[in-house]
Amino acid sequence: MSVRRVVIGRRADGTFGAFVSKAGFDALVTPDANLLLNISSKVSFLLQLGLVGASQVVPLGLSRSPVVMVTSENSLGGTLANYNGPGGPTRPSPLAYVIPNGSGGFSVGLSPASSATINGNGASVTINCSVGTIYAVYSQAFT
Repeated sequence: MSVRRVVIGRRADGTFGAFVSKAGFDALVTPDANLLLNISSKVSFLLQLGLVGASQVVPLGLSRSPVVMVTSENSLGGTLANYNGPGGPTRPSPLAYVIPNGSGGFSVGLSPASSATINGNGASVTINCSVGTIYAVYSQAFT
C-alpha cells in the first residue's frame, strides 16, 4: 500500500483542504497530530447566515443542535473606541457607548447583549437583540 504524503481535497474524515503528513504517515487517514501542514476550510461548516433587526425566531429545520454566533451591528458613532465613526459590526456584545451629557462630559453605558437560544435540538434559534444582529449557524464547533 502506498503512503500519500499530500492530499488536496477531501480527507477520509470529511474535511476539505490541503494536508501534508510526516514521513511514513498517510495524509488521507492519519490523525492531525501527524500532519506537517493542515489548511482546512471552516466555511464548509457554515449552514446559514443572516441579519435580524429585532428579536425573532429563525427556523433551522435541523435534527441536532448547531453552534450559533451573533455579532451586533451597532453604530460606532457613540462608542468609546470611535466616537465619530461611521458604524459597523461589533463583537463581543454588549458594546460600551458614550452619550454627551450636555455639560461637556459624557455618560457611559452598555448596550443590551445580543444572544442566541437554540430551540428543539436545532429546529429553530431565537435571536434576542435590541440592535441589528448578524447570526451565523455552524454544523459543528471549529477545531
